[in-house]
Amino acid sequence: MVRVAKDRLDAVRRYLHQVFPDWALAESWDDDREAQNFLLKKPREPLHLLKVSRSVLDQFGPRKLAGLLEGHQVANALRRADKHRLLLTQRGLDKL
Repeated sequence: MVRVAKDRLDAVRRYLHQVFPDWALAESWDDDREAQNFLLKKPREPLHLLKVSRSVLDQFGPRKLAGLLEGHQVANALRRADKHRLLLTQRGLDKL
C-alpha cells in the first residue's frame, strides 16, 4: 500500500466536499498512474473522477494543495470535461 500523508489527502477531500457538497466520495490508489483517485457520485449525474498524482501530493502541503485545486478551478473543469475525468499533475490538469 502506498503511503501518502493524511493531511494532504484531507486537503483534497475538504476541497471536493466544499465544491460538491451533496456528492458521495470514494477513493482508491492507481498504481499505473501513481495517483490517488477521488470518485464523486450523485444520483442522476455523471460520475466525476479526479486523479491527483503522487508527485503533487508529495510536493505540496495541505495549504498549497488547496490553493492549487482552487487555482486550477478543478470543480469547474470536472463539470465541463467531456467525460468528467481529470488528472492533476505538476504541469496542471489533463483530461483522461
